[in-house]
Amino acid sequence: MGLGMATMTDPVPGRHRMLVMAEQMWRGRRDLPRLHSPRHWSEQTIGLLVMQNLDNSLTTYTRPRRLGRGRVMTTRQGIGEPNPTHIPAANVVGRQVAARMDGIPGAGWTEMFDIPTTGHFLGGCPIGVDAASGVVDPYHRLHGHPGLHVIDGSTVAANLGVNPSLTITAMAERACSLWPNLGDTDPRPALGADYVRLPAVAPRSPVVPASAPGALRRPVPVEIRSTTP
Repeated sequence: MGLGMATMTDPVPGRHRMLVMAEQMWRGRRDLPRLHSPRHWSEQTIGLLVMQNLDNSLTTYTRPRRLGRGRVMTTRQGIGEPNPTHIPAANVVGRQVAARMDGIPGAGWTEMFDIPTTGHFLGGCPIGVDAASGVVDPYHRLHGHPGLHVIDGSTVAANLGVNPSLTITAMAERACSLWPNLGDTDPRPALGADYVRLPAVAPRSPVVPASAPGALRRPVPVEIRSTTP
């Protein structure tokens, strides 16, 4: 990832962003070895993830390789609003963090071509009752492939506008809580059948002991306090 970094650059109206970045790199040429060096890169770098809340999407497709045989996957603009090529608040915060830690603000080199980057896709494997309406069923089982599950951000239906990590975790915990214990009958309906709401399956031999703070406890204890004076 260190080799994929470039000098952080803001777009300038009427000028190609590549030229603007070239000027920025020339002004900060003494910092380039530090910015691009892969040595201990992960130990010396803080990555800032920025979420945007526009109603937009990407469409994936394959094309022939330019060199060699086979095909490669790539993306293009999907339905909805255009994907932003620049998020001003992200650059402002990035520069503030860099100044605070005596660092060098950087971004992906694709920005010089106004090509944004994304951390991961959401909604690539939507939930549906059958293969015509989704990739996985409500229990995250892959249609047409019994025994295979998809449990990650690709099953989140839409862009949440905020970091989806807790949503992904909750969906994963729900899906795994319905798995049967080894040797038991699967309580979930057959793949392709109508959805049925099921209680979580208690693990027979949990890895986390019952005495641990993170042990499974059901129902989840909830303390309700009155705020009435």
